[in-house]
Amino acid sequence: MRTRLLLLSCILLLALQFLFTVSQTQAFIARHYTLQEVLAECSNIVFGTVTSVNQKRMTAKVKVEENLKGESKFEEIKINLSTGQGNFPQKMMEKFKDGKPIIVFYKMEGQRIPSLGHVDGTWFQTFAQDRSDKSRVWWNFTHIEIYMHRTYKGSTPDFQKLVRDTLAGRAKPDNATTSVVQSLAEAPAGAVRVLVLSGNRYNVEFRTLSAFSPVAEHQTVYQRTRDRNLPTLDHADILWLGQGEICEDKYRLTNEHENRIKAFVKDGGVVIVSGQDSDDDRPCSTGWIPEPMKGVERLGRSDFEPTRAADTLFSEPNEIQFGDVFLDDTWTDWSDKYTILATTNSGKEIAFATLKYGKGLYLITGLQNETSANVFINYQIIENLIHFAVEWLNDKS
Repeated sequence: MRTRLLLLSCILLLALQFLFTVSQTQAFIARHYTLQEVLAECSNIVFGTVTSVNQKRMTAKVKVEENLKGESKFEEIKINLSTGQGNFPQKMMEKFKDGKPIIVFYKMEGQRIPSLGHVDGTWFQTFAQDRSDKSRVWWNFTHIEIYMHRTYKGSTPDFQKLVRDTLAGRAKPDNATTSVVQSLAEAPAGAVRVLVLSGNRYNVEFRTLSAFSPVAEHQTVYQRTRDRNLPTLDHADILWLGQGEICEDKYRLTNEHENRIKAFVKDGGVVIVSGQDSDDDRPCSTGWIPEPMKGVERLGRSDFEPTRAADTLFSEPNEIQFGDVFLDDTWTDWSDKYTILATTNSGKEIAFATLKYGKGLYLITGLQNETSANVFINYQIIENLIHFAVEWLNDKS
């Protein structure tokens, strides 16, 4: 454990040194912005078309075709995708294709040009340094904006129509619609209700989860609680057990908590286990699940091997490949009643698995979602997990 903490401290120190060299404006946009706020904040909005993509150099060129706000001095926007963080450049290269429509929202701040783009249904952020010769300006990609689809989620052509109509006063986005409720008892009829136990130790998962609505064409609402008694569990369809809520330094659940979770699944609910923290001398307890398995301490890793039983977990709505997940402490010594969806550590441990119990389902993972950097990698598999659970409930009904 001491070796692990020392290594993590070194990694954290290096990460902090890196972050202090990066503008704070290059971080994720965590606050929920309305479309009106986005339109008001930017000095320019342009519609364009992707005209060329260089896969080797990881660049794309956009022809500016229409000014929706302001008079852009750019006839062409050249985007350098290779400058992005993590695995986001590869993900964005899949979105940029010749002929694709695009929207660029930007703000002239002296010589600086921060911007948000939307292409192929995906929000992304770039920064540029203005020059008198506009043909020499490159817009450097930083990251996919993983929270901005709370502002708009849909196709880029539909978004163009919405932006045009909103600016012309012909449409007003419904800002009253929200995926977050104070209590699941207030959820709209027919909505899939997700109770998220999170925030006692780590506070990054709920913001990501609440951005996913609708899911599989179902309106989906989320309530966060820090109360392990789970007072609104009777109103939930899905329970998300967040990072550190089961085990963190010690086991966090009582017998009453365990029995409540098992009864919820037995009656037809789905429990998704996000992450746990085991020590070599203190494996995570598993009284919250009716079949044996053992939590094991591991350092962060990204290797996983899907099995044939994985179904659509790694393909809908996002294609998940090696490097697209960040795992930490995982599970071993499982009974044969588990269905293994993916293994790690050469097949020795569970990365993802399900367990049917009564009318319901457990969906077990070995993810680590302690920091925004972790969620930066895991946000697509998080969406897939919610999608998988909603589809399972739909098939069952």
